[in-house]
Amino acid sequence: MPLDGSMVLALKTELEREILNHRIDKIHQPESDELIIITRGQGQNKKILLSAHSKFPRIHLTTLSKINPTTPPMFCMLLRKHLIGNRVIKIHQPSLERIIELEIEGADELNQLSKKRLIIEMMGKHSNIILVDDQNNSIMDSIKRVPVHISRKRQILPGLPYQYPPSDKHNPFEVIDFEEWLHAMHSSDERSIEKDFLTTFAGISPSLAKELCYQSSLDSNQLFNTLLNEEKEVLYHSYINWLKLLHQKELTPIAYQEESYHYRDISALSMEHFKSLHRIVFDNFSQMLEKYYHLKDEHQRLHQKSQDLRKNMTIKRNRTAQRLQNLNNDLSKARKASEDKIKADLIMANMHQLRQDQEFLETCNYFDENQTSIKILLNKSKTPAQNAQSYYKRYQKSKKANIEIQRQITKTRQELDYLDQVLLFIEQAETLQDLEEVRQELIKSGYMKRKTSHKNTRSSGKIQESGILHFQTEEGRDLYVGKNNYQNEKVTFSIAGKNDLWFHVKDFPGSHVILKSGQNELPNEVLEIAAMLAAYYSKGRMGQNVAVDYTKCRHVRKQRGAQPGMVIYDHHQTLYVTPDESIIGQLKKQRP
Repeated sequence: MPLDGSMVLALKTELEREILNHRIDKIHQPESDELIIITRGQGQNKKILLSAHSKFPRIHLTTLSKINPTTPPMFCMLLRKHLIGNRVIKIHQPSLERIIELEIEGADELNQLSKKRLIIEMMGKHSNIILVDDQNNSIMDSIKRVPVHISRKRQILPGLPYQYPPSDKHNPFEVIDFEEWLHAMHSSDERSIEKDFLTTFAGISPSLAKELCYQSSLDSNQLFNTLLNEEKEVLYHSYINWLKLLHQKELTPIAYQEESYHYRDISALSMEHFKSLHRIVFDNFSQMLEKYYHLKDEHQRLHQKSQDLRKNMTIKRNRTAQRLQNLNNDLSKARKASEDKIKADLIMANMHQLRQDQEFLETCNYFDENQTSIKILLNKSKTPAQNAQSYYKRYQKSKKANIEIQRQITKTRQELDYLDQVLLFIEQAETLQDLEEVRQELIKSGYMKRKTSHKNTRSSGKIQESGILHFQTEEGRDLYVGKNNYQNEKVTFSIAGKNDLWFHVKDFPGSHVILKSGQNELPNEVLEIAAMLAAYYSKGRMGQNVAVDYTKCRHVRKQRGAQPGMVIYDHHQTLYVTPDESIIGQLKKQRP
């Protein structure tokens, strides 16, 4: 039950323990919907993540470091102006809602005591982070502005009074009496018990509603109004026991894991209806939420950013492919230039029988195997010799164009191969850093413009590497895999020795794989593992009997004038392998 009322209460309690009376030291905004606030108190620094992500909104302590933009967004600048140096004096959760307010106190520009509230509303697509002036309850700004054309019910704009999100649900702490509870739950004849809990009370998630039913030995899909009085009393007592746990703050960070190691759910309470799943108890709620959300959040952001980058580069790739097709068409036309030379030669051979006013020459084509008849157009205003020279000039011009077109075709084909390689690395990027490296490569190669606001302040324009993939076989053989073209270049021409083996999928874009040869002879099993890695980290990942070439690194050379990572090779042999996810997964687990 990620971030229901119980979880938010647990986080509020944890934040009170960790950051209450701390001073705000730094504020960053690494994403458009995310803040990192660093506080200091009692000789310790604490880092808090606040996210208004539409799918994964949250607030918790974090240990992660993120890349910050060179120029902070306006909302970040506003927060720095009004909050840095001030103390967190209160943390509040209204009515078990998915809202946490940080009340912050400090001196304003006139050295007067001032209070601000930083409010994080964790409401799915309506999630937001809002700065409110406590003196007049007016909105100073928000991480997402909500004008009237987005929401007619509730606008979030500077200068407007702050109001909580509209809700017609009861605060569970205010519905303690059995008759009141019964009246609240009798709101509809058509709702299941689970649905009735969700629509009646704030702070209850589907998982919690199911758990209350499970503890009462009831089916959560059963209609509430079909229950016997005794069953309603049992359900009410489960509800009251839940409130007692919240009141006594007997909350525990528990994650429920499936056999696939995928987290099914997280909770602040023990969930008996998840008893078939593996329970993991964390030291604190922040640790659990960071573990649960970080991979989900990064995967979703990775998907979105890779989709945007893939769309951009696919357009460039298709334009390059069209340019190559046009050049090939031009080459076909240029190759017909030899016909102009034949026509010129035939005019010269028939000079003795031509008149100046002739419109064409029809003669035997002596250059054709079958010596067929050919009809050659002539310009009546020119002499036969001038007509021949015209055809010779056209031939010479086309001949020069032919050389230039062939040069352009070679260059364009190299560019197309490079862009296909880039698209593969975008598709197979496993982390945001992997994707950022590809983006930086494209900037350096001139395919993208640098966006100043997204420049890594620590890199000063250099590409920050996430690390070349390093694997080891059971025999202790080292294998290196490039995740982008710069890494391909590095593994092949820096890490590899001349006698090490180089692997690459045949006729497809893919990673360079280096197998360190060592002194001993390499068994076939090791060669097959290296080939499998080359096939897996390539366009042939899903194929069968994928052809992989391998050769000694001394036989691999950079393509002249080509982009990074583009090579030619010879003296190679070919292995045929089928990528096996289980073998690759085992290699990943055993990475040094």
